Amino acid sequence: MPRLTVIGIGSPYADDRAGWYVVERLDASGCVTAYGGQVVATACRSPASELMNLFVSTDVAVVVDAVRFCGAAGTIYRLADAHSRLLEARFLSSHGVDFPAMLALADTLGHRPREVIIYGIEAGPAVAIAEAMCDEVSRAAARVADDIKQDIVNHVG
Repeated sequence: MPRLTVIGIGSPYADDRAGWYVVERLDASGCVTAYGGQVVATACRSPASELMNLFVSTDVAVVVDAVRFCGAAGTIYRLADAHSRLLEARFLSSHGVDFPAMLALADTLGHRPREVIIYGIEAGPAVAIAEAMCDEVSRAAARVADDIKQDIVNHVG
């Protein structure tokens, strides 16, 4: 069982690609393979059906998703497993994931990782599906990948 799993929620479209982009950067950097199976990075397209299975098989889950909250495009939100902050934040995942409800369900089923860290990257204004991530979101996703490298060091070694 991996000690830490990075879960990039997303799709291949525009700013919604941010979570996948973070996973790709981590894979390309070699930081995932450097930990010999203790760290896994995976792209997730359907959080409603995939997140719980990913939670079951890890000690620490790091979730990355494009969100709509109240900031400018590229604003980074980091929530480190504090229920009250999660409930107050109520940012909307671009996939409609209600993170507090998902964590409550994981608690109920006994599948919650020891620690959950959520990175939300504020998406830009709606654009055509064929467009690439906007510059602000692309830069933020690169910063999140770097921040997650530090999370990996802090939790795995």
